Amino acid sequence: MKRIFAFILSAVLTGCLCSCSNTPQASPSMYIEPAQLSEEENQIAELLGADKSQRIFDFVVDDTVQSYQVNTYQLIDGRWELQNGGGGSAFTDTSGRIALGFDKLAEGIRVAAQSEHSGGSTTYKRELEPELIDIGYATAYLSNKTEIIYEEEIPLVIQVMTSKGQIISYDVEYFKNPEEYEKLDYEGVFAVTVRFSQNPVS
Repeated sequence: MKRIFAFILSAVLTGCLCSCSNTPQASPSMYIEPAQLSEEENQIAELLGADKSQRIFDFVVDDTVQSYQVNTYQLIDGRWELQNGGGGSAFTDTSGRIALGFDKLAEGIRVAAQSEHSGGSTTYKRELEPELIDIGYATAYLSNKTEIIYEEEIPLVIQVMTSKGQIISYDVEYFKNPEEYEKLDYEGVFAVTVRFSQNPVS
């Protein structure tokens, strides 16, 4: 009898393990991801010359959202220092699209947002620092669907600039590990993040 019970228990545990391992992870209800443009949208982007210098992201939130904030940072002495953004924009729709237009983040960025009931754009410009002129750069972008958690920054872009012959570019998730970029000793490291909030713009 004990053998039968042991076998049944073993079979139940095995079944549980199998069902757990085979269960696909549910897609988050609030997320941001690279936009899937229609053929017509791609043609319009090409016509406007925005197909290469612009990245577009779709996002979905719930009805408690009150604002969003797009920030640009520069890595200085191992820490992310805010360069642009910080103010935030009022937003109450449950879905929308964010477009980032730039070549070198060191020179600035255009941020545009669009949803059912709102839309607008802001352009930030800066003078390129002498040591960042005529050097190579590499850019990493958010490439997967990423869960949105209110008040948490989500890295969308990281761009490194260097005169070194070899450029290492990490995934945007390394925004949380600025020390890894500090080790590379590049002349410029920049990041763009977005943060959604349940608090209104102050």
